[in-house]
Amino acid sequence: MTEQGLSKDVSVIGLGEMGAALARALLSEGYRVTGWNRSREKAEKLAGAGALVAGSVLEAVNASPLIIACVADYPTLCTLLRTPEVTAAIAGKTLIQLTTRTPAEARAGQEWTSQSGVACLEGAIQAYPMHIGTPEGSILYAGPAETFEAVKPVLAVLTGQVVHVGEQIGSAAALDLALAGTVVPGATLAFLQGAALCKAEGASLRDYLEMVERSVVPGLMLSTFRASIPMIENGNYAYTGDGAPLDAWMPGLQMVVQAARDAGINPRWSEFVVGHLEQAVADGHGQGELAAIFEQLRTPAKR
Repeated sequence: MTEQGLSKDVSVIGLGEMGAALARALLSEGYRVTGWNRSREKAEKLAGAGALVAGSVLEAVNASPLIIACVADYPTLCTLLRTPEVTAAIAGKTLIQLTTRTPAEARAGQEWTSQSGVACLEGAIQAYPMHIGTPEGSILYAGPAETFEAVKPVLAVLTGQVVHVGEQIGSAAALDLALAGTVVPGATLAFLQGAALCKAEGASLRDYLEMVERSVVPGLMLSTFRASIPMIENGNYAYTGDGAPLDAWMPGLQMVVQAARDAGINPRWSEFVVGHLEQAVADGHGQGELAAIFEQLRTPAKR
């Protein structure tokens, strides 16, 4: 394992925008990179930067003790790696799996790597391609601590922030889907709903952004998020006097829905939010904090 972690030979399977960025970061630090892509033209673009172009996945796997996979999706990854020839060739090597997938798919992948004698880390990229190879880039990794430590020097080339989130193999995927797949688009949609209301009513969008940056994100949002975690952990959502109970939130949020309708903009997002609050109140959480809505979200939707 130590030799693999220190090796300067790395194969990158999948050279789309993200895979190519990963390969370029390694090349810039003197690694010998062998790349493979289903579309050979993308692989050949990296040849000018010093990468070797593999003619097949098997050739790429044979070229290096450390393989980084970043392809379109998990089924594609399985198709590429789980052939008898590649399975035999990858045994005893280390796989850094950066393809987006669900926690269940990560667990299924661990079963295959364990049976195949492959040391594996499941990674979740929390960055755009332009952030790869920079201090701003971040990748979360789940898997054996021993494997993580052995390849950490290579991981540090890919992003400035290298985070091991534990040995539960689905943890990186869960955090990825919670952060980039839930918080970012959800918060952005809420932000855009507010922007639509400001635009419709003639309020300054620049002032709106400045206020979000200055007080809402570091103040209201973070304090609410931080207060929610112990409530969820303890299963106690009672209003403590530090925030506001749902009964206090309700009139203002119902007013947001009415304001959206008055402005002639789509109220669906605000209606969705209010619907969750109304259900929580109906469930007896009127004097509870916003975190009480977690109880709805943790159970399957009623049909």
